[in-house]
Amino acid sequence: MSPRRFPMAPERRRLVCCLGAAPKTGSDMTISLSGRQRDRFKADLQAHRETFSFNDAEYADRVLKVSLNTYKKCVQSGAGSVLSLKRHTFISIFTNTALDPKSYGLSIGVSSQASPFGGYHKNDFQYLCGRFFLYRRTFLTARHITRSILEIRPSESQECLSFSELHYYTAEVGVREEIRYHGDIYMNRERSILSLPAYFEGQVRLTHLQPERSGGKGKLKMRGAVLAFGNPKGYWQPTVSCVFVEGPIDQKRSDFRELCKTILNTSEEYAALSDELARVEEHATIITPLMWANIQARVAPDLLMVANESPRAADRRNSRREHER
Repeated sequence: MSPRRFPMAPERRRLVCCLGAAPKTGSDMTISLSGRQRDRFKADLQAHRETFSFNDAEYADRVLKVSLNTYKKCVQSGAGSVLSLKRHTFISIFTNTALDPKSYGLSIGVSSQASPFGGYHKNDFQYLCGRFFLYRRTFLTARHITRSILEIRPSESQECLSFSELHYYTAEVGVREEIRYHGDIYMNRERSILSLPAYFEGQVRLTHLQPERSGGKGKLKMRGAVLAFGNPKGYWQPTVSCVFVEGPIDQKRSDFRELCKTILNTSEEYAALSDELARVEEHATIITPLMWANIQARVAPDLLMVANESPRAADRRNSRREHER
């Protein structure tokens, strides 16, 4: 019987990226650049090199995380020369310089450590842009739901998305509130979680959102939580509230405050929105189901004993407590 021949594993292929040439396969997982793409990569890497005061050996080791010989190979002169490096070497260079592989005809993905926003490209997430309704329960009693405006757009100065929020409502104590937040969006591409930090006079407010497609025509839903500040007991403390986002919305008004409102628990739209928030609240609280079960297991027997004891036994228990004090 002749031995079976298996196709070559994908990770053993060799990808050659040349100007005007189709990728070719080989036996060692390398990536090659030639022509104008090779020249562009060399020029961009040299421009990045000039921003550091290190010598070549220090730049290669501390910044690129490659050997000195590899760096020299990248920037060497020679008409028609082909640059061939291992895939992981290219990834290390792209990661530590924030150079975009797509600029050189490469389709490899890297998570840029040089970008504080997560290394994502704002053009890849245009579908997240637009104006959305943002819902959360009222902070004081959670009896009603407030509807605010969240707008997401490409940043004009950074390689990231930016956001702005408008909260305009009458609080349960009767005070009219108008609060605006804005900032840049951080995103871990592996988890696909949007982080929206806002800073104001030493306060930090953080919202986490997880987007999901909803129906057709580019509609989205996002569920998450906001860490803010509340004053439920007469003093300020950290407060967590779950949020639900949907859109983009089509309303075009000059004053966005007209889109904000408080949705009373007696209104028709309250029930559906409350159900959406409940889906988030089931898993977003710090007290996880397991922790809650353990707490209830410890508390329930004591509550049951107190509920069933006689008035005379209750008096004796209270007397012991007074004596212990």
